[in-house]
Amino acid sequence: MLTDNDSQAMHLVQVAQDGDYAAIIKLYQRYNLLVFRTAVLLLGDHAHAEEAAQDVFEQFAQRVRTYQPARGAFTAWLYQVTINMCRGVYRRTRLRAWLSLDRVLRSGFDISDGAPSPLQQLLRDEAHRQVWEAIQRLPFKLRAVVVLRYYHNFSYAETAQVLRCPIGAVRSRLLAAHDRLRNDLDEVYNVLPTD
Repeated sequence: MLTDNDSQAMHLVQVAQDGDYAAIIKLYQRYNLLVFRTAVLLLGDHAHAEEAAQDVFEQFAQRVRTYQPARGAFTAWLYQVTINMCRGVYRRTRLRAWLSLDRVLRSGFDISDGAPSPLQQLLRDEAHRQVWEAIQRLPFKLRAVVVLRYYHNFSYAETAQVLRCPIGAVRSRLLAAHDRLRNDLDEVYNVLPTD
């Protein structure tokens, strides 16, 4: 997931580090959706996510020379910049308006896997909405771990690499997030198992 075995991307990074603005634009085109999607998941608001994504690439253009391949994959570095930018936006705005799941689905992040009956779809949509809202209520530090682990399917090691923390910290943050989500959703459904 976080390996840079794409030689074309690494070539573009090297050319961008030499000051080629066209390479920066190509990298923007290649990674813009990844950055925007991560920002939407972290911030829960399209307008703030668009602003954060734009700021990420402005910062990227200014700091591309600071990326060091020996320290980790380029995508890990890009995720770090994105998470730090979103953390700043979150702190400034203290977002309280949460993005409903139906807006996420309309945005091209459709997670449906078949054609359920209308009643099944309604129940599933409501369950997804409740989970999405519960995730948006998590503190930013816990939300970042949940987004990387479950929305981007990162391993514990990859999540630790992006967040620049030990794997044990990732595990403890996930446990804390699970506890908060369980408590939050238990109030709504009172049916989740307690393990």
